[in-house]
Amino acid sequence: MTMATFEEYVHTENEWHLKHVGGLPLYFSPLLSRYEGDLRHAFTTRNGGSSPAPLDSFNLGRHVKTDESRQDAMKNRRALCEALILEFDRMVVPAQVHSDHVVFVTEPEVVGDVDGVVTKAKSLPLLLHFADCVPIVIFDPRTLTLAVVHAGWRGTAQRIGAKAVEAMVKAGSNASQLVAAIGPAIGSCCYPTGDDVVQQLQSSIGGGEGSMKRFEENGLFVKRDGRVHPSLKAVNAVQLRLAGVELIDVANLCTACNPHMFYSHRQSGGNTGRQGVIASLV
Repeated sequence: MTMATFEEYVHTENEWHLKHVGGLPLYFSPLLSRYEGDLRHAFTTRNGGSSPAPLDSFNLGRHVKTDESRQDAMKNRRALCEALILEFDRMVVPAQVHSDHVVFVTEPEVVGDVDGVVTKAKSLPLLLHFADCVPIVIFDPRTLTLAVVHAGWRGTAQRIGAKAVEAMVKAGSNASQLVAAIGPAIGSCCYPTGDDVVQQLQSSIGGGEGSMKRFEENGLFVKRDGRVHPSLKAVNAVQLRLAGVELIDVANLCTACNPHMFYSHRQSGGNTGRQGVIASLV
């Protein structure tokens, strides 16, 4: 596959409209919304909940350290399930560690240090948390298989999205029939990185010596003020395309540019909550 082929997928960012469901402001992938008879999903914002500052107000994260914050997060999770008519008591929430580990689940369980979950089970909501990292939902409308992935730069460098696709294929999916959505995450506008990170991200999409110019031309990496700004969303889209996924929906929302709407680790200096992506087969 040539870099020219990638252009369609690098520049797939499209406008996602905010909808209010059950009193909560939520974003939905236009592509995944076509399958709402079999799939429910939502990308949350930081608004609509009960968490106090600086986690205000719809923090869903399990990273919080106080009992009060944990209670707020659980209250917000329950409200999210109620808004989407999902079973709170069956929710699966993995312990994310910026890995490339993907597991298959069939029932509610405590999931250890993983950043990707795959299931064929209905009424099993999968919830992952984010504060700049890339949220990915992958769905097979033929076999009714679902994956939800957390891709920070480390997970992106290790191709965690593609590994979720591989897990789905092992479970009976055809990669070309999958549909994927990449939700709000930090954009290249706000993400200068070091050379080591850039090299690892380039390698994850087949970049070798002399590839930087091609990547710049295609918008994967932007040079500005003497530093390189990768587009993590675009790199993940390319990885999914290389894995065989042909339909990929990418949100045009940068979490760091919109602190009124999203939690952002980088924009806040690390003192922030977590929005989430939730998805469930129905």
